[in-house]
Amino acid sequence: MKNLSHYQRVIFLTLAFFALVIIVAVFHENGILTVHKLEQELSEFEVNNENLNQKNEKLRFEIERLKSDPSSIEVLAREKLNMVRPGETVYQIIPLEKNLSLPPEK
Repeated sequence: MKNLSHYQRVIFLTLAFFALVIIVAVFHENGILTVHKLEQELSEFEVNNENLNQKNEKLRFEIERLKSDPSSIEVLAREKLNMVRPGETVYQIIPLEKNLSLPPEK
């Protein structure tokens, strides 16, 4: 640095200062990279939150429907719990598996 002129020293120190500022701005714990990562996480949380809000709204609608329409309770019990009325007979059709070989016809 002894051979550098005053002007060259000023330029060198200025560039070194700005390089240091950029390094700190990018890699500091509150730097650009961290802020960008946090913005991405926030965006993901907002999307997830919106999906959960939609799901909650559907569940609220389902609750109101079950409270106000007794036939919807019957449909739900039949579909989800496989319930039947007394005296009803349930027939269940089980499809053949594709790999199941049938006995040869006579």
